[in-house]
Amino acid sequence: MEDDLVRLIEIIQDRQLITGKDIGVISYNETPIKRIILSGITTISTDFIAMGREAAALISKGEKALMPIPFKIHLRDSL
Repeated sequence: MEDDLVRLIEIIQDRQLITGKDIGVISYNETPIKRIILSGITTISTDFIAMGREAAALISKGEKALMPIPFKIHLRDSL
């Protein structure tokens, strides 16, 4: 949740911690702001385009399935 990330950032700032040195931060789902806050936050993001394609294919066939969906890791200075 973004609210949790904001609370974590407030704690980091209040305690004057340095990300990548004193504490590591990983967040789900890439957003533009995560590239710049705290000198960049590492993210793990689902490939939503692939997820949408797979979901559409299953819906159109009337099928259900469990399948892996690729993800991307954007390593930044927060680790």
